Amino acid sequence: MNYGETTCELFQADEATTLLSRAWLPDSEVTAIFIGIHGGMAHGGDWVTPAEYFKAKGVATYAPDLRFHGTYPKHNPGGRNFFHIDSYDTYARDIHGYIGWVKERHPGVPVFILSHSNGALIALYYGLTLGKEADIKGYILSSPWLKNKVAVPKVLYHASRLVARVHPTFSVTPPALTHLLTHDEKITKRHVDDEKRGLRSTKVSASLGVESEKTQQWVVARMKTWERVPIFCVIAGDDRLADPAVSQQAMADVPPGLADVTTYETNYHENFNEMNRDELFGRILDWAVRHIF
Repeated sequence: MNYGETTCELFQADEATTLLSRAWLPDSEVTAIFIGIHGGMAHGGDWVTPAEYFKAKGVATYAPDLRFHGTYPKHNPGGRNFFHIDSYDTYARDIHGYIGWVKERHPGVPVFILSHSNGALIALYYGLTLGKEADIKGYILSSPWLKNKVAVPKVLYHASRLVARVHPTFSVTPPALTHLLTHDEKITKRHVDDEKRGLRSTKVSASLGVESEKTQQWVVARMKTWERVPIFCVIAGDDRLADPAVSQQAMADVPPGLADVTTYETNYHENFNEMNRDELFGRILDWAVRHIF
C-alpha cells in the first residue's frame, strides 16, 4: 500500500485474470462510492489525490488496476505492463463485475463512476452497453479520450493497422508526454517515479490503436442515444493527449438535462491532478449529492 489507500484486495475478473483493487474508505459512514477507472499507462493508485479529498467527505473510492496496467504482471504470471487491450468489451465486462463486487461490500450505498481519459472512454462505452440497466447514479468524466490529439503520420497509421492484424501485442514507445499531464510538479515527479518502478507503462500496443479508434468513433456516434443517467464532464482546454473539441461536441449531443459540462481552459490533461482541483472536487461533490436521491 503506497498511495494512502485503506485496503488492497484482489478482484478475480475472470477465471484467468486477477486485478489489484485499492480502496480509500472514510473513517465514518460511507455515504457514496466512486468507482475509479484510470487512464492509459496509469494505475489505480493514481486516484490517491481525489480519493483522499472525497474520503474526508464520507465518500469511498474503489479503483482497480486495469488489465495490462500497474501491478497486472505481478498477479498474472507472464503478463506485461503496457497500454493494450484486446477489446473494449473486455474492459466493460471487467468494470461490470467489479461494480457488483464492490456493491456486495456496501449494500444500498449509491455508486458513481469516476473516470479519466481512456477510463472515461471505457465508462462511456460501458454506459452505452452493459451498464445501460446498471444501478449507477452518475458518470464523472475527466478529459474523455474520444479522439487522439497526438498527430500520427499517415504512413505510420496504416502500418500500425497492418501490424495489429498479424501481431496485436507488438508494442512501441510513443513520445514522452508525462510533463504535459499536470502543472503540479510534485505529481509529475510521482508519475516519473512510477515509470521507473514499472507501475506506469511507457509502451503502447498495435491493437490498442485500432481498438481505441474504433471504440471512440462508436461512442461519439451514439452519445445522442445516452439515457437516464446524468454525466458530469470536465474538459481540459490545454489538453495535449485528448482532443477537447471532440469531447465538447460529444457532450453537446447528450440529450438535454443529462450532461453538466465544464471546461478549464488552462488545464493540462489530468484535471483531477491540476492546481485548481479542490474547486473541481467541490463541484463534483455538490453534483453527486444532488443525484443521490
